[in-house]
Amino acid sequence: MSKAVEELNLYEAVLALVEQRRAETGDATLGASLESVIIEAQFRDLEAEILENPGAVPPLLIRRRRGN
Repeated sequence: MSKAVEELNLYEAVLALVEQRRAETGDATLGASLESVIIEAQFRDLEAEILENPGAVPPLLIRRRRGN
């Protein structure tokens, strides 16, 4: 299995645990920062992959702005 697939599976499992714990505790904000970190990491990886190999869409590509 590739590293990207392993990471996606790991992130999926972590997010599922967060959702389960939210349901158990009734706290909708539980794990929100962890969820944000995972989503940002996935966007960074996807962005890097697309910019590395853009295919037929290079003129349409721009970098996302990241908030501080």
